[in-house]
Amino acid sequence: MDSLNDAQVQIRLVAKQLKYAVPDAPIVVPQQLQRYGLSEIVNHLLGNEKPVPFDFMADGQFLRGTLSTYLKEKSLSAENILTLEYIESMLPPTEIASYSHDDWISSVSAASADRFVVGSYDGVVRVWNAQSECEDELRAHESAVKCVVAVKDSGKRSRVELLSGSQDRTAVAWGTKGGQRKALYAARGHTDSIDAVAINPSSTHFVTASADSTLRFWSMAVPKQSEDSQLEEAAVSAPAAKKRRSANADIMTKAAIGTLTGHVGPVTSVCFNADQESQVFSGGWDHSVRTWDVASGVNVATSLCDKVVLDVDYSPHSRLVATGHADRSVRLWDPRSEDSTVVKLRLSSHKGFVSSVAWAPSSAFMLASASHDSTIKVWDIRSRTPLYTVYAASDKDKGKKLLGLDWHKSLLLAGGESGSLRIHSVNGQYADDQPSA
Repeated sequence: MDSLNDAQVQIRLVAKQLKYAVPDAPIVVPQQLQRYGLSEIVNHLLGNEKPVPFDFMADGQFLRGTLSTYLKEKSLSAENILTLEYIESMLPPTEIASYSHDDWISSVSAASADRFVVGSYDGVVRVWNAQSECEDELRAHESAVKCVVAVKDSGKRSRVELLSGSQDRTAVAWGTKGGQRKALYAARGHTDSIDAVAINPSSTHFVTASADSTLRFWSMAVPKQSEDSQLEEAAVSAPAAKKRRSANADIMTKAAIGTLTGHVGPVTSVCFNADQESQVFSGGWDHSVRTWDVASGVNVATSLCDKVVLDVDYSPHSRLVATGHADRSVRLWDPRSEDSTVVKLRLSSHKGFVSSVAWAPSSAFMLASASHDSTIKVWDIRSRTPLYTVYAASDKDKGKKLLGLDWHKSLLLAGGESGSLRIHSVNGQYADDQPSA
């Protein structure tokens, strides 16, 4: 036992955060050290009067035990020099506000750090500010709102400020007209509920995903006149859609540029590739994650898994696609890989469906997921275990399903069955030491 306690190993400490860099000469330390003991060494080398907690990574994986345990797991000799990268430990997200709604929240989207868009099952889209004031209640849908997305920096590129999709089979574009937010047009053509909508980074086009098993590609531009004539054939074959159009005929009709077909069953989610604007990713009930070229309408790649895909999100930093699933897992895919159909990593910790996923806006490693188990989990994908599990602060929200999630700068937004828009402050440490894309 004494010999085990006396065992030593040489380590080299490296940091990408320059303010925490120490000399990288190897030092000899006991093998029984864990991250707390290693943090003490780094703080001593830095001469910190107030200790800073650090996490340590070896070969891209977080150290969660002793150095001795790691060496045994990796079948490494203690004669090797072990390189440990260290980063400042992350603080957990903190709930700072909660805005109440009368019905379930289906979707949330931050337009900015002080303006939030919420879609609800009562058919209303609400716009909130950071002072807990509901600035607008936008009414045009005739059924539950299933998805919303805000246009970032909309004033610079588009008259459209936000989009909402509904069970009424329409997607409505909203913008300011005459000093008030109004419906600019209704995108029509789907024959079932619109459950997801995504805007390209240039804010020139958007894609909708529907329970009718298709995706549709649209221009963001406000039409000069209603495009009902382009939908005449669909109106003849779908009398229900015709009736719905006459009920809100004061809103201009927008027709799709193209339709993407290939999914079997409802399409639940869609997002753009921020690095290649003609490419989108989608997921659906057919257990598939599909890659599309929207310009040609071609399904260029299909990845299959075991369970329904509930959400999809792409990171321009890691260039990975994250998906949430009905088997309580988060999966990561690499669309650049020659075999992009293989799951790169599976993260399991939730106790219910993973309804929504969101990459951190300034990190290649940080990812959040929301679940029917009422929790939000924050992951560093260099580790298979979550960094933090965020529980509901209010009794009203405990045990209630979460359906929507958005990560915008230092804010993490979530909403669901309880009708509460939960807003969390996320520490700036979640950004990598690299310029934002």
